Amino acid sequence: MTNLYTIGEVSRYMNISTKILRHYDHLNLLKPCYISPDTKYRYFSYDQLFIIDVIRYLNKTLLIPLEDIKNILDENKDYDKLLTFLESHKEQLDKKIAAIEYSKQLTDSMISDIKELKKSPKKIEIYEQYLMSRNFYYLELNTSIYDIDKYVNRHITNITNIDITEHNTMCLLFSLSEYMKTKNLNVKGFGVFSEKKIPQLKFKNLREGRYINQSFIYSEENTMSAINNITKYADIKNMKLDDTAFLVSKMVDLSVSSKYDYLMELQIMHHM
Repeated sequence: MTNLYTIGEVSRYMNISTKILRHYDHLNLLKPCYISPDTKYRYFSYDQLFIIDVIRYLNKTLLIPLEDIKNILDENKDYDKLLTFLESHKEQLDKKIAAIEYSKQLTDSMISDIKELKKSPKKIEIYEQYLMSRNFYYLELNTSIYDIDKYVNRHITNITNIDITEHNTMCLLFSLSEYMKTKNLNVKGFGVFSEKKIPQLKFKNLREGRYINQSFIYSEENTMSAINNITKYADIKNMKLDDTAFLVSKMVDLSVSSKYDYLMELQIMHHM
């Protein structure tokens, strides 16, 4: 059979697996030009080698899905339709590039954090710090700190936003007055700091001012102890505390193996 090639020959010539060629066939993207009625062997024509190369270029280089390639090859070459498709595909590529760039920024942040931790291990202590105004976007919750892992979703679409101010940082909210009254610590919100508005999330502006901070290794009991320590510290210093306490930590800390090894920082604003 002149100018006909078995699937094995095409695989060798084009450096493409027979599995992929069969997949093209399954999608009706590239059907063999001839199938032997006796042996059921698939045969491809010489001209189809060109089509295979085009398909591979569109899929591997331009990252166009095979299903879309089928539509492109099947349709008449209408410039308007082709332009519309390519513009839409470019928009999808831009989103993927943005997502990869965001992942790279988070990775850079993790690298910096681990290098800094190796150089200057964090101290477990109470200290005062002046913090600038921050915009906090969060999901409203009302659940026990012992159940928080049921509700915290680090990959929530609205929160994984490329413009967030503090990459790889998350924050939990607590009501100081509620805790002091009930001695039960309920998480009132979970979110991130961001200069850009994050739709569908509640907003709270953290005012510029002086905060009393307590750093500690996480546990539910240590969190309550930190609140107690800060309130005692404020009483001794005759300071008035805001009602909202903010528990700040890394979204992910690859230097530890358990959430009970995470370094946390409790922040409560105070007034003299």
